[in-house]
Amino acid sequence: MIFTINYFPFSIYRVLTSIFFLSLLFLSPLIHAEETLPISAESRTILGNEIFCHNLPETLLDKRLGLVINHTSLLPDGTPLLTSCLKKGMKIKAIFSPEHGYSGKIEGGNKVKDNRLNDIKIFSLYGKTRRPTPEQMREIDAFIYDIQDVGTRFYTYITTLKYVLEAAAKAKIPVVVLDRPNPAGGIIIEGPLLQPEFESYIGSLPVPVRYGLTIGELAFMMKGQGWVPSDVKLYVIKMKNWKRNYFWQDTGLTWTPTSPNIPSPETALIYPGTGLLGGIILNQGLGTPNPFLQFGSPWMDPNLIIRKLPSRASQGVKFEIIDYTPKPIPGKTLNPPYKNQICHGIRVRITQKNKFYPLRFTLGLIKVLKENYPDKIFQESKSLSLMFGNSLLAEYLGGETSYKKLLASIKKDEDLFRKVRRKYLLYE
Repeated sequence: MIFTINYFPFSIYRVLTSIFFLSLLFLSPLIHAEETLPISAESRTILGNEIFCHNLPETLLDKRLGLVINHTSLLPDGTPLLTSCLKKGMKIKAIFSPEHGYSGKIEGGNKVKDNRLNDIKIFSLYGKTRRPTPEQMREIDAFIYDIQDVGTRFYTYITTLKYVLEAAAKAKIPVVVLDRPNPAGGIIIEGPLLQPEFESYIGSLPVPVRYGLTIGELAFMMKGQGWVPSDVKLYVIKMKNWKRNYFWQDTGLTWTPTSPNIPSPETALIYPGTGLLGGIILNQGLGTPNPFLQFGSPWMDPNLIIRKLPSRASQGVKFEIIDYTPKPIPGKTLNPPYKNQICHGIRVRITQKNKFYPLRFTLGLIKVLKENYPDKIFQESKSLSLMFGNSLLAEYLGGETSYKKLLASIKKDEDLFRKVRRKYLLYE
């Protein structure tokens, strides 16, 4: 059952808010809250954290909170959620940070140590443990989750959310998700469903590579589909003024790099596709100012690639032929593919976001590479299949299945997911 809290006069609102958050502690319905804010830019998207901070429920002032946050956990004016909560007198007992740490400046894959921020403990969920432990949750009455996602299955922040929901269910404490936009949009779906044997921390949910859900919608789907315990107390504070056809530029919000190699919303949009290229030993712009927006190698002929790309793969983009040399960049990547070697490559410029399908683009690219450089293109490690979600791409690279069957299988999964996700959509 889903309830909506709308705008009420102040006194009535306080009464109903108290009732609502008392139920948060003792009941477990699915709830999404929406509120009107007195802001000047009425057309921009209003984040869940704004609504939460503007109408902070008094019932939470006496509760001990664990914030699952990082450097992206900002209100649109740049104020950290932590600062806003502390100013309002909330009891913040701990911070839980995902991959890249609370600062977001640690290179991907590197373990992050626990830390402190003044007198608040920061527990790393990418260090000794990747799940909140009973000891860490001993002084916590509720989790607040506010991290910007990129809308790609092989991005570990959504795995962190899954693990937090699982831990919260065991501890019988609620999780409040402050909803945020999906920078890859809410309409286009791409990629196969993750198969159980390929579940990992890289990808832990049976969704397509590009799933077209906000983080709040995805959390509802985790609960509704039984991917996390069904008795978890989950609450989502909805955004206002966000639509399914919005990309990041439509929100009116400032982009904060979500991780060291996702510096722009354009990077987040192409990442569901070119993020796979590292699995076939192609440099995908790592070690340059344009990670994932360019790719190349010492042996690749960019003119040949552009000429032979399937027409659909070329929709919504323009190409620029470039030569570049990947370099170590501390905090981003110290060992990019073809480090210190001249790469002949292509810079991708997205011209029509609603016509650009990054996964289809990347699969078309892999097809051209396989046909023209058969001795260079192969699955470098199991990480490619872990990201893709099944073995079909590796089988195609190995000549065990056809490109046509690969695409047909993907479309079947996309159609299935599109039907299943309908009941979890919070926005039109």
